[in-house]
Parts: sequence; structure tokens; C-alpha cells
Amino acid sequence: MDDRAPPAAMPTLTELNAVLGHLRQAWPQKWPGLPLVFERAWQQLALGVPRTGSRAHALLAFGRSVAEQVERDGAQRHAQGQEPAYHNRLHIADTLVCMTYLLKASAYLKVPGARQAPVAALALAIMAGHDFLHPGGTNSQPSEFEARAVHDLRPLMQAAGLVESDQEQLSYCILATDPVRVKSFHLAVRSQVFDLRQRDCLAVLVQEADILASTMPQTQQGLTQALSREWTPTQPKAAEQLLLPQNRLLFLEHAALFSSPAARLLGMDEVKLQQVAQIKKQMLLQA
Repeated sequence: MDDRAPPAAMPTLTELNAVLGHLRQAWPQKWPGLPLVFERAWQQLALGVPRTGSRAHALLAFGRSVAEQVERDGAQRHAQGQEPAYHNRLHIADTLVCMTYLLKASAYLKVPGARQAPVAALALAIMAGHDFLHPGGTNSQPSEFEARAVHDLRPLMQAAGLVESDQEQLSYCILATDPVRVKSFHLAVRSQVFDLRQRDCLAVLVQEADILASTMPQTQQGLTQALSREWTPTQPKAAEQLLLPQNRLLFLEHAALFSSPAARLLGMDEVKLQQVAQIKKQMLLQA
């Protein structure tokens, strides 16, 4: 399919919240497995079965292999009590679902590239691998974990037969998920036509999918608490501060950035503003 194909019905945050809720009902005892989440994400986009040997076919093969390896590693670490509290299989599943809805919203708006199978397959593959085998915690130097993920994914990229341009794009977008790099990307795309065939625009959509569930009021508390637990062994003070309303406000106003047409259609700015107003009101009452 291409950008001229008629879009399906407009996706909504209500639908997205329902899917995120189902993931949480299943986690971890009835977990369906990350490969199934990946497959259903692709099916939701209704882009069909890519031709064998095509770019989209290779990208989906890569995404599936990543999902399988992340699932095996996560299940093993979970059995040993060592799977990160936040950077785990549930987080990867969240980002796959959020990317699916951002792509569906982009297609509804006829954003260039949104209905092209290689672009959509690349976007899902990036989400599957963006925190590949994450050890938990935060970077001790710029892009530490992101660069390690790219390095560890290289053999899987080559085994799947990804063309060099897709390997470069995938690496570029994963490196862009380093929180300290996010703002510059959003500033850059706000002055141009949003086109998912352009790497900076795709990187922004990846960044949005990475933090969308953490922005939603229905899922943010559980995710914030999970991140705090993950940080506690190595950064106890930061972990404690993470739970304060001031830090939630800081996240919403400076880190939870949304610049894509898809995010605007879903109403992410309104979601943020409502939370900011509520937090400020509570802080004022407690002052």
C-alpha cells in the first residue's frame, strides 16, 4: 500500500489506553510474548504481507528476531529476579503499541510515508530494538546504552539482510532516544513539513512512542514507580525524587515532547496541559 490508500477510522487515545490496559492485565503471569505483540502491531497497520526479498520483508524479519531475543532474555532474567523494573518487555510492548497508534494517526492524516510498508516496518523494528538487552538504570556517559544497543543489533541487522541505508536509519533513530538529545530533534522538525521518509521526522515519532505511555495519566503512575524501583539500587536519592510531583511536572513540561501531526491528532498536548494544571493546583493547595 502507499500514501494514496484510503485511511481507516481515526484512532483515539481511548482505544490506545484500552490496549495498554490489556498489556498490564497480562503482565507478567499471562504474558503473550513480545513476538506476538510485534505481529499484532504489524497487523493493526493493515499493510499486508510484504513480498519476499523486499525491504519491508527484511525489516519485519529483523523486528521479529529482535522481539524473540528480547523475549528470551527478559523471561530468563525475570525467572532470576533480574529483569529491570521499567526497561523490560512490558516497556518494549508499550512502545510498539504507541508507535502503532502514531502510525495509524499519521496514515489518517496522510502524512507522507505513513502508508508505505518499508517505513512502517522500520518504525516497528526500531521500537523492538531501541532498548535492546537494557541492563536497567541510566547512562553514565552520553548515549551509552543506546550505542550499546546499536552495536549488539548489528549482527541481527546483517542476518536479516537489511540494506545499509536501513541499518543507518535504524541506528540513527535508536541513538536519538537518548533523553539529552530529544529536544534538539523536536526543534528541528517543527520548521519543516513532517515526512516519515525523512530520518529526523521518523526519529521524533520514535521518541514520542518511547514516552507516550509514561505521559498518559492512566499508565504514568505505574511506570514512574517502576522506574523509581529500577533506579533505587544505584541512585536511591534520584529514585526517591522521581516520585515527587515537582519531578512529574518537570517531565511533562520539558521531557514529554510531542511535535508530530499524529500526536496532535491524538491530543497529547491537551493530555499534558490537563495534568500540569492539576499538579500545579495540588502543589498550591499544599503550599
